[in-house]
Amino acid sequence: MRVSEQKLRQFNSVIGWNKSEQLPPTFVHIMAFPLQMSLVLEESFPFALMGLVHIKNTISQLRPIHINESLDIKCYSSDLISHKRGWQFTLNTEAYVGDELVWRSASTNLLRQEVQTIARGNMPALRKPIEPKGATENWTLANNLGRNYAKVSGDYNLIHLYPLTAKLYGFQRHIIHGMWSKGRALSALSDVLPPAFEAHVKFKNPILLPAEIIFSHQSEQNQGKFSMYSNNLLQQHLTGHWLSL
Repeated sequence: MRVSEQKLRQFNSVIGWNKSEQLPPTFVHIMAFPLQMSLVLEESFPFALMGLVHIKNTISQLRPIHINESLDIKCYSSDLISHKRGWQFTLNTEAYVGDELVWRSASTNLLRQEVQTIARGNMPALRKPIEPKGATENWTLANNLGRNYAKVSGDYNLIHLYPLTAKLYGFQRHIIHGMWSKGRALSALSDVLPPAFEAHVKFKNPILLPAEIIFSHQSEQNQGKFSMYSNNLLQQHLTGHWLSL
């Protein structure tokens, strides 16, 4: 599988990636998206696609991937376990250049047993504002960001597109994709991330669009932490950490 340069430029623009000769760490995830969907949509797959909640993701970049390299991608599911709110499983993806494993990810998904609890747009805010640690940045997320990311990722889940379509699934407004949040975070950290690293994120409260977001991060020589908060610091949207491999 080769990279479409036009699609890559569009993707980089949406997530703020500025290393033009190197694939952003989350781009392989969207390259693998059709394969992941074919797996989930198989008749033998035990869960329906609608109702799945992406709760965490780990990406391991074993080395930088040049934009001209051809990738072979493999996808499989694992770790089906009972969860207090339903069932949890992992979608695993691996990318190879020839026989060399260069990238892998694990996306943990939750199927909630009660449909009405799928939407997390009404989760209570924290009682006291959080004090972000480390450096901070303020980001403005446009109303059409979900639609723009859908165009470059292929993920047209209705909860990301318009307020009306999101309300069908219990959200007050449409929300941004969790993997946009991770991609944007890693773009902001691109100058401190080593060539080989592992990045873990947990998706907390969804980000209702449009939004004003605070991104905080602190890095040491071989590791770092990062988070996303609402502008009033009363809701945490994402937590993550990275470490050198």
